[in-house]
Amino acid sequence: LKDYEITNTSASDSIKKLAGNNADILLNNTFNYSDLDSFIRPSRGTSISYFNTISPATNNDNGYIKNLITYAKYYPYKKTNIFSFRTKIGNIYSLQNKELPIEDKFSLGGRWLRGFDRFGVGPRESRISYVGGQNIIAAKFDFDRPILGTSDNPIDLNLFTDIGTVFDNKIDPTYANENIRASYGFGIKFYSPIGPI
Repeated sequence: LKDYEITNTSASDSIKKLAGNNADILLNNTFNYSDLDSFIRPSRGTSISYFNTISPATNNDNGYIKNLITYAKYYPYKKTNIFSFRTKIGNIYSLQNKELPIEDKFSLGGRWLRGFDRFGVGPRESRISYVGGQNIIAAKFDFDRPILGTSDNPIDLNLFTDIGTVFDNKIDPTYANENIRASYGFGIKFYSPIGPI
């Protein structure tokens, strides 16, 4: 059940189309495989997930099928260091060959492209009107080295490189920036008693 009120009159037309209330029926399917040695702080193993959503054409007369595959691989190096590679590939397409609502399409940024906000990468209709895309490809490369590895609450130094893009729309947005974007940097991971920070 959704009920949206658009309060900014300068919002793009694609955002204004979301206004009002409606109900969607979604069929969600998830398949997971994991042999990671830890859920919180993995050091070796593989994880594969497949997510599928089917939205019947009765929803706004524009149903869709959405697929997303994520893959992660962790390698120990010299016992305490960890290399990791994570990627995701996704596609969504309309059953009626129409433009899809923004909220159903993919966005990129935040945890999957560090240094950018959650809607920081991909097609938009203005500087503040993000429209997303029907396809997504992203990858993350990490190197973790423990600073306080023997503690009950370890602290790791993290070096990372992220790369990805969101692309393809039925209707071309005003600013269809579909370039591959990348970021790199470092951070500190603290595994506190209530979870990782």
